[in-house]
Amino acid sequence: MKNKERKNDILRSVKSGHKNYCVGGPTKEGFYLIGFAMGSGVVSRDLEHEGSQMLGEINAFDVSEVSDTYLGQINMINVSSFCGPKGLLWGYDVACEESLPHELLNSQDMEELGPLKVFDGSSLRVATKKLFGTVDNKNFPLYPGGHVFAAKKFLSLEGPTVLYGSFGVAIPEDRSKDACLFMEDVGTIKENTKEEKKKRLKDMIRSTKEIEKNQNVSYESVYVDIITQEVGENERGGVLVAAPYFLLAENAYSFFNLE
Repeated sequence: MKNKERKNDILRSVKSGHKNYCVGGPTKEGFYLIGFAMGSGVVSRDLEHEGSQMLGEINAFDVSEVSDTYLGQINMINVSSFCGPKGLLWGYDVACEESLPHELLNSQDMEELGPLKVFDGSSLRVATKKLFGTVDNKNFPLYPGGHVFAAKKFLSLEGPTVLYGSFGVAIPEDRSKDACLFMEDVGTIKENTKEEKKKRLKDMIRSTKEIEKNQNVSYESVYVDIITQEVGENERGGVLVAAPYFLLAENAYSFFNLE
């Protein structure tokens, strides 16, 4: 965020009230942080039967919640996908990770998709993982049993298939009046190849440009990322894309040098 004073005002306002736990946001005044995570996994179909696949789908969802960034033991409430002037993006505005052009997209792709600057969104995921931690090494996770607003998409299918999850985060030119946009997509691809993943990323960027046109907003850059999950015979797979809205654990301020 270019306005340093506004960023500092938001950071001062989003303390969770817990030393080592983040909690769902926003505050009463409407301030919040947003992180980005994706996860996937496969489970046995032993819990399913002819009358119901529900337990298998729940199990696949739970595995996806904790396979990478730890998002376990929370009540995720699905919301839409914007970060307005009272919000900050974790990994972009604060606790920044280095952002590079996406390795799957070459200069010809960039020319085709221009004039948006396109970056690898995995930097946002890395930052969120460092904050919340993993199932085996939690850092400042979301408070167990808490209610957390999140923009999310989840898909569970039986194999054999290849699942994918992707997201795009578009940054507007003027964040004092326009919101950052984030979009989530889950589905299947024919083969787990770079070419197939590139197609999905290009679709994500094109969809962002359509929103730009529909909403009459000018975006200066977009961050895109994708994961895949191969699902075998007699397995159920799951893939989750989630962007939780949260308030920050108090000890995280010093841990990430935000004070």
